[in-house]
Amino acid sequence: MGLRSRSETVDNLPSPEYRATMTSLHGLATTRELVVLDFETTGLAPAFDRTIEVAATLLVDHRPVETFHQLMYPGVRLPSFITSLTGITDEMLYGQPRPEQVMPRLHQFVRGLPIVAHNAAFDRGFLRAELARAGLKLENEFLCTMRLARRLVPGLPTYRLDALVDSLDVRAPDARQFHRSVADVNHTVAIWQHLHARFSEQTDMHEPSVSTLGALMRKPKKQVPNYLAKLRAGQRQPVGVGSPVLLLS
Repeated sequence: MGLRSRSETVDNLPSPEYRATMTSLHGLATTRELVVLDFETTGLAPAFDRTIEVAATLLVDHRPVETFHQLMYPGVRLPSFITSLTGITDEMLYGQPRPEQVMPRLHQFVRGLPIVAHNAAFDRGFLRAELARAGLKLENEFLCTMRLARRLVPGLPTYRLDALVDSLDVRAPDARQFHRSVADVNHTVAIWQHLHARFSEQTDMHEPSVSTLGALMRKPKKQVPNYLAKLRAGQRQPVGVGSPVLLLS
């Protein structure tokens, strides 16, 4: 399935009825359809700083099928360190829509799906703040590739996005670029695909629920091996005819 921009037709995407089936298993959200998200911002504080760029990619069965991208004018001049970090200039943002004008379209794009981000607390905080300014609520569950990597790939010296790309050898097409939303989303997609494959190998769970991965993110690192072993054992237990399927979380 080819990658489409947000402005292109999406007639070949799964129907809403199919999406409802594939994203919910026994009432639990699964990872078969989710959105990978990244913001660039004027600073680190969602209450005071604003978003200047957003990219989001819809994954269906772990493959990118649609992307959303928008620069935004924050209403203030950019700090010089943000321009140095991202390469985004004030001139690039003049004439772009304000964040509160973009949020309704982004809200429609993510439409309640699970969201994956690297250092998700940062992106979740800014998404919640910008949606609130637009009169909207954040209703999405978040998964963090940084926290998942710390548990599935222990022992690395750092879990920064650029370092993790190198450690896992998962280069996106724009491999030399970081701190731009489209590039960082592409890198995060590659990391997510790697972590999902690693999780599946260790547990025999190919479509884990969001709650299962959320529980993994919260596990103390010393408890992770036993948790993964229990998940694997649960997958191998035979289920009798008419017996309920127990989902571990």
